[in-house]
Amino acid sequence: MSLRYEYAPPYPGSRVDHVGTYKRTLPVSLERMYENALDWEHLPHLHGSSFTAINCLDSGAWGWRAEVTAANGTASVLELALDRDCRRWITRNLQGPNVGAEIWTHVFVTAPRQMDIVIDFFVPGVPDEAREKVGRAYAAAYERLYDEDVWMMSERQAQIDQRLDSIQADQTLTLDMPDEATLPLQIEMSGRRFMLSRHQQQWVVYPAQCPHQLGPLSGDVTAAGEVVCPWHGYRFDVISGDCTHGGHCRFGQRPEINAGEQTLTLSWVSSR
Repeated sequence: MSLRYEYAPPYPGSRVDHVGTYKRTLPVSLERMYENALDWEHLPHLHGSSFTAINCLDSGAWGWRAEVTAANGTASVLELALDRDCRRWITRNLQGPNVGAEIWTHVFVTAPRQMDIVIDFFVPGVPDEAREKVGRAYAAAYERLYDEDVWMMSERQAQIDQRLDSIQADQTLTLDMPDEATLPLQIEMSGRRFMLSRHQQQWVVYPAQCPHQLGPLSGDVTAAGEVVCPWHGYRFDVISGDCTHGGHCRFGQRPEINAGEQTLTLSWVSSR
């Protein structure tokens, strides 16, 4: 797939340091896009190849400002300001490499869950002969970031669409004793997905989606008895259900496991 990048040389004497435009159609809703733009936490987790750390200085419905460490070790202070009336947000580099750079993102809704985005890159001090090269580098970076973001936004929407408010309290599920080589094993009860695994010779079951923003918890249980959400790095203790790092959320109601000689039976119990 070719990079969706456009470059128009500046008018003679122009003082606008515009280095290019990236355009793309995304299969997501405006709500998910705004949510994604305001979500500073996911940068070093979902976008680990681009960012390694982030320290939020301020945030709110207006946007956020944060100290960000890039994968190459350089540090910057970035600010994202959301303008809902104009359906755009502006990301500014306030400190660090390319200080003064601005990235303007405009969104145009074309269907209930489809939109076109147009991203313009402004970088000060770029010689005319280097503008296209710099613009293509920015566009390539945003191509990669949106490839990763689309997966997260689409998965979150799918989980919101199918989420249930109640469970079937009388439902039980009996499984043949799983081979530990197949773990973690995904199961479903009352339309909800769970992961079945082992920790310290004990069977454990936990939701397949993170209670924070419904990210996937399908990875292995760590030696410390935790599962980690790849979207925001939230960690959860698979025994207690508590969030051990990242926030104040915790697992909701989970089925209880009863192990027989050849089978496992899962059934609903009162919330812990």
